[in-house]
This record gives sequence, structure tokens and C-alpha cells, in this order.
Amino acid sequence: MEDSKKNSLPAHLERFLGEISQGWADPNPHTIQVACFDNQPQQGITTYVTLGLSDMALPMKGGRTIRQELVTSAHTSLTREEVAGYLLYCAEKVQQRGYALLRGETVNMRYPLIEGATVTALYATNPTPFEDGFAEFSGAFPSVIFVLMIPITGNELSLIADRGWNRFEDMLEFQNPDIWDLKRTQEIAL
Repeated sequence: MEDSKKNSLPAHLERFLGEISQGWADPNPHTIQVACFDNQPQQGITTYVTLGLSDMALPMKGGRTIRQELVTSAHTSLTREEVAGYLLYCAEKVQQRGYALLRGETVNMRYPLIEGATVTALYATNPTPFEDGFAEFSGAFPSVIFVLMIPITGNELSLIADRGWNRFEDMLEFQNPDIWDLKRTQEIAL
């Protein structure tokens, strides 16, 4: 493999997640794509990652800029196209607003993410379920940061707004709900 391909964003993804098993693209000219990876971060879970959002450097407070790609995971039994569709929609919203997602930020989709889902929003955080080294691709300037988008319910969205994202993450770790189940009934509670 030539050096430029070894240091590409897709190569970074495949180094940490395995071979891309499927992909989707928006038909628009400035397209963002979604690639999926089977059995990541564990058996029975499919991980979806955007490709193309990082073509745009996104500003943050304080004048710093970063590049981002979004990551979400779900049970393998769920319809891939629906999961890829909501991640693509979220990435397009980030691209349109023109600034980076921060840890603890939420994206309220205002409707179930897929048919029959109990989750209606996404929570941005660090991709800690994945191997060390996955979270940042330094082959671009500025570096590409991977943001894990955890599907959450309306009640969890309210909890974050009322109590803050630090408290939510503490409770997420303590209560350990199945965050890969988009139809889950267990919610984070105080």
C-alpha cells in the first residue's frame, strides 16, 4: 500500500475497526458519506462513521479549529440504512451550522431515530468504547477528532439540560444502559 493510502482517514478507520462492510453517500455534490464496520466495538454491534465532514475545519471557542467525523453504534439487528441515515443527517446539520460539536452537546432530532425507536436525540462524547488511538487521526491539519454520538431519550435530553453533561456521564457509567439499543426502555435516572 502506498504511503498516502496508509495515512488516509479510511486506513485509520480500518486499522481500528476492521474492513468497511458497507457505505452510503448523500447525492449532493459536497457529499458526506457513512461507512459501517461489523462487530465493533464488540460482537453483535455495528459501528457507523461519517467520512467527509472533516473536509471542513470547524471553529471552536477561543479561535481553535478542528476537523470532526461522527461515530454511532447500534445492534447489528437494526436496519443499517436507517442508522446511517440519521448519522448522515446529523453530520449535515453540523456542516450547515459551521462549528464543532463539543463534548456534552446534544442534537435533538425531535422524532424517533429509526422506526420504533425510543431514542430521539444524540449526545456527543468521547469514543471511549473503542481502542486507544481511535479518537484522533493526526494525518490531517488540524487533526480529525471522532465524536461518539450516543442515542438518548427525551427524558435523558432533559436530564442533561437540567443537571449538566458531567452528571449525565457519571450516571451513564454507573447505570450502564444498553446504549446500542435504539429501542431501549431503560433510561438514565437520578
